[in-house]
Amino acid sequence: MGKIAILVAMGMEAERLTGRIEGLSTETVAKKKFILGKIGQAEVVLHRCGWGMRNAASGVRALAEHYRPDCIVNYGVSGGMMPDIQLGETVVALSSFPCSGKAYKAGIAVPTDEKLAEFAANLLPHARKAPVCTSQGLIVNIKRKLRIAEQSGAVCCDMETYTAAKTANALGVPLLVIRSISDTLKPSSLLAFFKNGALAADIVGAAAELVIKQLGEEPIP
Repeated sequence: MGKIAILVAMGMEAERLTGRIEGLSTETVAKKKFILGKIGQAEVVLHRCGWGMRNAASGVRALAEHYRPDCIVNYGVSGGMMPDIQLGETVVALSSFPCSGKAYKAGIAVPTDEKLAEFAANLLPHARKAPVCTSQGLIVNIKRKLRIAEQSGAVCCDMETYTAAKTANALGVPLLVIRSISDTLKPSSLLAFFKNGALAADIVGAAAELVIKQLGEEPIP
C-alpha cells in the first residue's frame, strides 16, 4: 500500500507512533500541522486534529485533500458501554452511531471500511469487532450508556468516529478505526478516563503500529 494517513485526537494518542516515525518531518498546511515519514515500509502522514466530531471531520478532509492517502487509520481511546468490556480492551470499529439526534433515533450508522476492519482484526486476535458510538462529549452516566448500547449495539463511545467515517465515505477514502478502552462501564467517571487514558493510548498505539506496518508490506486481500 502507498501512503497511509493517521488521524488522532489527542497528544497522548499520537505519542507512541510519533516516536516510531523514521525520517520524521513536519509541515503546516492551512494552519494544520502534519507529521510525515515512514513506519516500517509504510509511507505515513499523521495529523492530530483535536477532540470532537467537527475536528475529526476537518482532519479527515485535510488529510484526504492534501495528501491523497490510500487509506486513513483513526485510532484512540474510548469509554466502555457494555458491562463485559474491559479496561485496555481493543475494539475494531465496524460502524459508528451518533449518540443523539434523528440518526440515533432511527438507528442509522455510518460504516467503516469492511476490508480494512477484517485485515486489522486478523492481526489483532484479541480485538473485538463491533459497532461504536460517537458523542459530543464524555458520557459518564451509566443508565445513558446502557440505553445507547441497547439501542445501537455499540460497545464503546468516542468523540470522533461518526463524522470521521461520514467524511471519509463521502470522499471515497477507506477508513479503519481502532479504539482501546480507557474507562469501563463501572466505575464510569471523568477521573477514570484521566487515570487510565495514557495506558489505553499506548495499547491502541501499539495495535495501530502493528496494522500500519503490515499494510506497508502487503496489499489488503
